[in-house]
Amino acid sequence: MTEPYENNSDYLSAELARLNLLIRREVSRWRQHSAEGAQDIFRGVFISEGEIDELLDASAEARPDPLQDLEERVAALGEEITTRRAATLEKGIYLPLAHLSHIFSLSEFEERIAFICLAPELEQRYEKFYAYLQDDVTRKRPSLNLVLKLLCSGPAEALQARSLFSAQAPLFRSQLLSHATGDDSHLLTRGLRLDERVVNFLLGSGGLDKQLGACLRPLGSAPQLDDLRWPAEFKAQLLGLAKTYLRSKQGLQSRMLIFNFHGPRGTGRKALAAGLCRELGIPLLVFDMREVLGRYQDFEEAVRRIFREAVLTPGAIYLENFDRLLKDERAASALPHLTRAVEEFGWLTFLGTESAWESDGLFKAHIYLSIELGMPDTPTRTSLWPKMVESNNLVAEDVNWEELSTKFRLTPGQMLNALVAAYNSALLRDAALPTLTADDLNLACRSQSNQKLGASARKLKPSHTWDDLILPRNGLAQMREVCAQLRHRQTVFDYWGFGRKLSLLKGLCVLFYGQSGTGKTLAVEVIANELQLDAYKIDLSTVVSKYIGETEKNLSAIFDEGENSNAILFFDEADALFGKRTEVKDAHDRYANIEINYLLQRMEEFEGLVILATNLRKNIDDAFFRRMQFAIEFPFPDEGNRYHIWKQHFPANAPVSEDIDFDFLATRLNVSGGNIRNIVVNAAFLAAENSGRIGMKHLVRAARREYEKIGRLCNEVEFSPYHLFLKDAEPASKAEAR
Repeated sequence: MTEPYENNSDYLSAELARLNLLIRREVSRWRQHSAEGAQDIFRGVFISEGEIDELLDASAEARPDPLQDLEERVAALGEEITTRRAATLEKGIYLPLAHLSHIFSLSEFEERIAFICLAPELEQRYEKFYAYLQDDVTRKRPSLNLVLKLLCSGPAEALQARSLFSAQAPLFRSQLLSHATGDDSHLLTRGLRLDERVVNFLLGSGGLDKQLGACLRPLGSAPQLDDLRWPAEFKAQLLGLAKTYLRSKQGLQSRMLIFNFHGPRGTGRKALAAGLCRELGIPLLVFDMREVLGRYQDFEEAVRRIFREAVLTPGAIYLENFDRLLKDERAASALPHLTRAVEEFGWLTFLGTESAWESDGLFKAHIYLSIELGMPDTPTRTSLWPKMVESNNLVAEDVNWEELSTKFRLTPGQMLNALVAAYNSALLRDAALPTLTADDLNLACRSQSNQKLGASARKLKPSHTWDDLILPRNGLAQMREVCAQLRHRQTVFDYWGFGRKLSLLKGLCVLFYGQSGTGKTLAVEVIANELQLDAYKIDLSTVVSKYIGETEKNLSAIFDEGENSNAILFFDEADALFGKRTEVKDAHDRYANIEINYLLQRMEEFEGLVILATNLRKNIDDAFFRRMQFAIEFPFPDEGNRYHIWKQHFPANAPVSEDIDFDFLATRLNVSGGNIRNIVVNAAFLAAENSGRIGMKHLVRAARREYEKIGRLCNEVEFSPYHLFLKDAEPASKAEAR
C-alpha cells in the first residue's frame, strides 16, 4: 500500500528533491561542455563549481553522478511522487499545487514549470543554482531556456514545449506566470516569475497581493437569507436557480451564472448576494470597482486578477459600483475583457449597479439575469425599523415607526445609518442611558436623505407654526388636509389597496394662489415644520435654459433628487414653468410646449409633495391644474385678519409701547401680510435708533416708507389722528430733499 504524504510541506520536500536531481543532471551536462574558468578569489562575482557542489550536499572534490544514473533516479522519484500524491489526494489531504493544476487545467509539464519558479520562494539557494546554470550571477530567476533544459530530454521535445510559454497558454493567460519586470532580453533568456498571489496560494498563506487587496471590500458577517426583506418566494427562486446551476453536470456548467442586482444605494444588493452565498456555503468576494479603476492602468489585467481570485478562493464575485465602469471610457471600451474573464474563471458573478444594465449581448452565451431591487415600500420600512433597533428600551414612547416610514423613503442602508446618527445624538443628552426620541430620528432621517438640491434650490428654514398662519377657515382646513394626506399615505395606498389602483399620481401636488405677500411661502414653512420635512425653494434661474433639452435635464435632476431627499419641492412664481401652452407658431413655441409636457409627465411620476405658488391662478396651464389635489387661495387679508397679522408680527421679547393702536393699523392700512412684516421690522429699527421702544410714531413712519416703495399715496386723512407722525419721515427742508 502506497504511503501518502503527511501534509503539503512533506509533498513540497519531495518535489524539491526531484528538482535537485534535475539540477544535478543539468550541472553534469554543463560541466561536460565547459571548464571552470575563474579562481575562487572571484567568489561572489561568479558562482564556482565548488560552491554548487556544496549546495548540492557534495564535497568540492566529488565527481558528478553519471548522467545515466541521474536519469534513472529522476524517473524513479517521479513515479514515487505520482503514486504518493494520488494516495494523498485520495485520503483528502489538501495539496495546493494539485488544486492549482486542477482549476486551471494545467498539464503535468506546466505544473512542473510552476514548481521550478516556486523553488526560490521556498529556499534561497535555488537562486544560485539558476544563476550558475545560466552563467550569469544576476539571473536568479529561471529562464524559458533553463526550464526547457531541466524538463526536456532533447531539442525536439523542447521545441514542442515552447507553445506552453505563449501569451494564450494557461500559465500566462491566467497570469500564474509572467516575465520578470524590466527584463528586455531575448525570449529564451528572459526570467520567469510566479505571481505573488499564486506563491501565497501554493504556500498556504492565502494573502492577496497588496494592489488587489486594496480593492477588496470587507463584507463582515453574511446575513441569513430568511432575515432579508424580500418575499420568501423571490428568495427561493434565486436560491433554487443558483443551486441547480451549481449541481448541474449536463452542460449547464459551461454557461456562467451572472446576476445584475440594480437599485438605489442601500437597498440591500450586496446583502442579498451575501445571503445567497451563505445558503450555498461559499464565500463572497466583494471588489470595489472605483478602487480598481484608480489602482490599475490596465483594466484587462485587473479583471483577470479579480476573476482568477474567484477560482483560487474559491468563491463568488460581487463587483460593487459596477456603474463606474460604464461611465469610464477607458474601462467601458474594455468590457469585452470582462466577458472573457467571466468565461475563463467566473462561475457565479454578481454585478451591483444603481440602474439596470443591458449587456448588449456580451453574456449571450451565459445565464444573465437583470433583477431590480427597488426601494422598500412603506409597510416594509415600518417592519424594518424596530428590527434594526438593538433594544426597544432605547426608544421613547413618542416614536411612531409607521409615521417615520411614511415621511421618509429611505433604503435599509440609510435607515441603519439614521439609527446610528440618532443614537449618537441621544448620547449627548444621556451617555449612560441614551433614548431615541422622535426628534432624534426625524433629524437623522433628514440627514440621510440625498440632499443635492442645494445647487438649484434654497433650503427653507421652517420656523413658523400654525399660529403664524393667518388664513380663512377653509384655507386652514385645506392646509391641514394636505398634512393629513402625507401622514396617512401608508394606510390608503398600502393597507387599503389604493396604491395598486394608481400607477401614477401617488404624489401630492398643491397649488397656492393669491397676491404677493399673502403668506404662500410662510405656508410652505408651516407644512415643513408640521411634517418635519425639508423644503426647497427651486431657483428657476438655474433651471430654465435657452439650450434645447437643458431645461428638461435640470428638471429631471430636481425631481430625482427631491424624491431621494424626501423633500418638499416649492416652485415660487410657478408661471415661468407651469404657464399655459401656446399655439405653435415657431420652433420656440414647440420646444416651450415640450418642456411643459415633460413637466406634466414628471409631476405624475413624482411620489413626494410639490407645491406651486402663483399670483394668478389663471396663469397655470389647465393640464397642471387638473393634476392638483389641492388649490388653496391666499386672499388679500380683510380687516379682521390684518389685526391678527399685526399682533403676531411682534415677538414676545420686543419692547412695545402701550400707544400702539392695532385697531387703527388693521382698519386704515389696507396692506398685505408681507407689507405688514416690512413695516414692523423697519419700525423696530427706527425705535432702536432713538427711543429704544417701538411706538406708534415708528410704525407710522415705517408705513410711509412702505407706501413710497409700493407707489401708494400717503395722505394725512388716511393716517389721522396719527398724521403728525408723518412729518417725522419728511426731509427737514427742501434743500435736504434736493
